[in-house]
Amino acid sequence: MTIALGLSVVVLWIVAWQFWPRPFYLAAMTLLRRAAGLRTQRMQVGDQEIVYLEGGTGETLVLLHGFGADRDAWPPMVAQLKGRYRVIAPDLPGFGDSSRVPAASYTLDAQLARLADFLKTLGIQKFHLAGNSMGGYLAAHYAVRHPEQIQSLSLLAPAGVASAQESELQQLLAQGDNPLLIKTLANFSRLMNLCFVKTPYTPGAIRRVLAARAIRDCDFHRQIFADLFGSAVPLEEVVSTFHGPTLILWGDHDRLLDVSGAAILRTLMPHSQLCVLPDVGHVPMLEVPRATALAFLAFQSGV
Repeated sequence: MTIALGLSVVVLWIVAWQFWPRPFYLAAMTLLRRAAGLRTQRMQVGDQEIVYLEGGTGETLVLLHGFGADRDAWPPMVAQLKGRYRVIAPDLPGFGDSSRVPAASYTLDAQLARLADFLKTLGIQKFHLAGNSMGGYLAAHYAVRHPEQIQSLSLLAPAGVASAQESELQQLLAQGDNPLLIKTLANFSRLMNLCFVKTPYTPGAIRRVLAARAIRDCDFHRQIFADLFGSAVPLEEVVSTFHGPTLILWGDHDRLLDVSGAAILRTLMPHSQLCVLPDVGHVPMLEVPRATALAFLAFQSGV
């Protein structure tokens, strides 16, 4: 009976993993956050509830994720920082577990205003700011508008460098195909292949959870993409006015945003440092979290 009961439990566990993987995914994310010393918090800011990760002590470091991602893009890298910063990593409005308000605007101005209100509500006046992809685009514009708040700026393959060489993503967009908008599991797999040189191992059941969430949000993300990038303000037009210390970090095999954008920003930003990571794609903090953290800490040592 004991052996039979044990086998039954194992079978039920396997079935649950395959057909109801979401609880396993949530548990895995909780463990990942704890390993980085982060915990989930919630805050109402205007008409939006913002969910964010917070943890660590020291100077504040605010981290902004890319399009279609969420706050969980950052724990692997944050774990390598060894608690040296008070980390704040929000789900930007419209993404992750933060509010989705279809009637709201998600333009550059609207998202920057929400970010400013969020930080003000937290009582944060001075901080280090970092962002990847869309988050880098927002971070750069925020730094230009609020330079007095920014102790340092880190741009990880930021969107918005209009004069960079055309990337695979931009070629697909020109053909009317936006791989950031996920309609099927195959679409999700294609995006993962575009984002990484070496895709981090993700069990199939967890991949289905992530894909299902992206499919659910596809139409809403289409609205956000149109609002935010329909009349994008190129970084070349604004970043030269920011004179704070800046890290420009890019993977040399980035297929979403061409690495040529890194040298362009370096030329325009006189107080910047450039770090190009070899054999890395668009999301360095997930693909090579230790190397990304070490590059960030090396930069910070001179700030």
